[in-house]
Amino acid sequence: MAPPLNQGYGYGIVVGFGAFFSIFITLLWLVERRYSGVAATSEEYSTAGRSIKIGLLASSVVSAWTWAATLLQSSSVAYEYGVSGPYWYAAGATIQVLLFAILAIEVKRKAPKAHTFPEIIRARYGNVAHVVYIYFGLATK
Repeated sequence: MAPPLNQGYGYGIVVGFGAFFSIFITLLWLVERRYSGVAATSEEYSTAGRSIKIGLLASSVVSAWTWAATLLQSSSVAYEYGVSGPYWYAAGATIQVLLFAILAIEVKRKAPKAHTFPEIIRARYGNVAHVVYIYFGLATK
């Protein structure tokens, strides 16, 4: 059976959508910079100016931790154990998300300007531990 579309159409769609969204996001960024006066710095890019509210932050954490294998496994658990399977599968992950939220709140209280885990270590233990954790972070990357 022949494929319904040529391979060139697939590349055209992928490259076309990629170009469209790249241009669209660039235009949105230019409009934001012009009318809101937000400076285009790495701080603004990496932390969104520290203006993200708790709901968006929570959904960001859940979406970052939920990936294809998680969705496939929850479907497999549903097939094997019925309707309650995905519920109990998600219940196990809920504990991790809650502990992370509590830890994140405490980290923000203790080191409000920190962005990375070595900066948190520096705020708590000093420069020597900071350098050691930078090494650990780079060695495990």
